[in-house]
Amino acid sequence: MIAPESLAALRSALGADGVEEHPAVELDGVPIGVTVRPEDHSALSRAIVALSEQRLSAVVRGAGSRLGVGNPPRGSELFLSTERLRGTDEFEPAEGVVLVRAGTPVRELRAQVNAEGWDVPLDPPSLLATVGGSLAAATVGPRAHGFGPPRDAVLGMEVALATGERTKCGGRVVKNVTGYDMNKLYTGSFGTLGVIASAWLRLRPLPRSVRCFSAAFRAIDVACSGALGASRLASARIGALQASADGSAALRIVVELAGDRAAVDQDSAWLVSALEAEEVAPQAADDVRELQCDLGGSGGLRFRISALPSRHAALVTDLRAAGASILCYPGLRLVYAGFSLPVAVTAAEVETRFREVETASRAVGGSVSCESAPTVAKTAGRDMHGDVGAWLPLFTGLKRRFDPNGVLNPGRFAGGL
Repeated sequence: MIAPESLAALRSALGADGVEEHPAVELDGVPIGVTVRPEDHSALSRAIVALSEQRLSAVVRGAGSRLGVGNPPRGSELFLSTERLRGTDEFEPAEGVVLVRAGTPVRELRAQVNAEGWDVPLDPPSLLATVGGSLAAATVGPRAHGFGPPRDAVLGMEVALATGERTKCGGRVVKNVTGYDMNKLYTGSFGTLGVIASAWLRLRPLPRSVRCFSAAFRAIDVACSGALGASRLASARIGALQASADGSAALRIVVELAGDRAAVDQDSAWLVSALEAEEVAPQAADDVRELQCDLGGSGGLRFRISALPSRHAALVTDLRAAGASILCYPGLRLVYAGFSLPVAVTAAEVETRFREVETASRAVGGSVSCESAPTVAKTAGRDMHGDVGAWLPLFTGLKRRFDPNGVLNPGRFAGGL
């Protein structure tokens, strides 16, 4: 429960409409009943200063589409939302760059730049995701194969640190720099080092041709080989393999090609000839994204495993034997595995699933993290980010340097930082 004087201090800093008390939302067993919504960059800094002065900590959120990722919050009593930091401050169609506020939905930004012949090279799994949330969580969806990782799209950022200080790194153009590129530090830090207020993004021209294909297989090794071959095509923007938990069901490859017409047509011919693929409606690409979000279902388990694509066949075999539904992105070296769980699942049942996935991952030299899990799994002391090993001292040092008082997302990152 937040003290009345602390709420009064927050309202003094942000105005009455910047602080909302609401029915408690439970996040990994922690009830949160207050949301702070700064209206601009200055208000974001004032909010963080007020939090620090009142000795409060916050769960930083955009659209909330990735709240299930990470460890349980520690000591957090409110949400710090970027949803009012919305819109584009600058858009230069002639140069293919845009300065966008963190709370802007990626979908909304994409519609704006598409009208000028550009695309946003961010592909979060959720259609609700914001630009800031996509960068903070470094989210990848099926088109990350063609777009590249989120950090590659960032030219510059404005970030509010845990002290409230407004900092800028990078800018609207690519320059040679001496030292560390801070954009890359903040991207994927889950808001634990600072809150992204806005970002300069490098856009991509819209492709002249887009075609989608699908092929079905029975043998896992043949399907994995076909998916890898399809992912290596020059115009491949999506290369995915879907495998249901039903071992008797066919495995399905979905490939989206995008680029100039000649390249797309050439790669289309290869898919038809080599894999006996059939052209399908563009909706198939959206279905892949939806599957990634829904693996395991509500209240289930969803794991992300990084492994060499040459080992995917063995990994998929073991995971399906354990009862998992699978989505592979061989070009990204990623395998997602989802397990449906009963409503009254026990800690022992959850532990069994974790052991099965970790065993399968170790067998192929992979690394595993858990993206979605019921509260009973998160309160058992297990790190949802997996075994970070030798990286933990570095992560700890960064957290102490950037947020020594634990104002921003305490407990949520690797190692419970």
